[in-house]
Amino acid sequence: MSSEVVSGVSVEVKLYKDVPQDSLFVLGLPDVGLVGAIAVMQLIRNLNMEEIGYIDSDVFPPIALIRKGEPKRPVRIFYSQTGNVLALASEVALPVSALPVFSRSIVDLAKKLRVKSLVLLGGVPVPNRLDIEKPKVYGIGVLSSDREYLEKMGVELIEEGFVAGAYALIMKECVKEGISCLALLAESYLQYPDPGAAASVLEVFSKITGISVDIEQLKSEAEELRLKLRELMQRTMSALREQQKSYEYTLPLMYV
Repeated sequence: MSSEVVSGVSVEVKLYKDVPQDSLFVLGLPDVGLVGAIAVMQLIRNLNMEEIGYIDSDVFPPIALIRKGEPKRPVRIFYSQTGNVLALASEVALPVSALPVFSRSIVDLAKKLRVKSLVLLGGVPVPNRLDIEKPKVYGIGVLSSDREYLEKMGVELIEEGFVAGAYALIMKECVKEGISCLALLAESYLQYPDPGAAASVLEVFSKITGISVDIEQLKSEAEELRLKLRELMQRTMSALREQQKSYEYTLPLMYV
């Protein structure tokens, strides 16, 4: 068990078992279209991943999940020997006050476990999403080797723009620590749960990692997922407004 404190906000990280080195650490946080959250939940379900830990904080929403009669923390860590994959899933929108220490905790955990790479799954809001049959997936790589690998695998890189929220802080920490970090971001709705975009992200994830994930299940359950995730989407939109997500993927003021 470990803890981080930043600006008076503390986060507790606890693992119940050891994890082999060189794992992929996949994150899917509630964000644009809930793309990352939906994608990582499908990954966990498809690989039958084992719950091995959690991240918690006093500033997280006062919520306990009930699964098969057992109370669970809403931000949990899972592991699968298939592909040597770690996954972090959050079923709550994280408050802005928690993001700096949460992001630091993620990168510290990645260092401690000597992961091969962090993989961030999420969405890119596009105004014409309704007209897009198969959302395109873009990539961001923290290290030059990450960018080279994404290009080699045929993933188009985002060349100019902004990233906001937890993923931005995680990327900055990875830059500082020299840790491999890839982001896969699919064209998506801004404020509606988007299982189709999550399926596109997982398709590219499978391509670049060699870990097969069934996306047909997502497609067949798309409408059911949209209904289930309406409340989480509403809470996520409130959190995104606080995080100034409207800046994301716009062109920066200067090219340096």
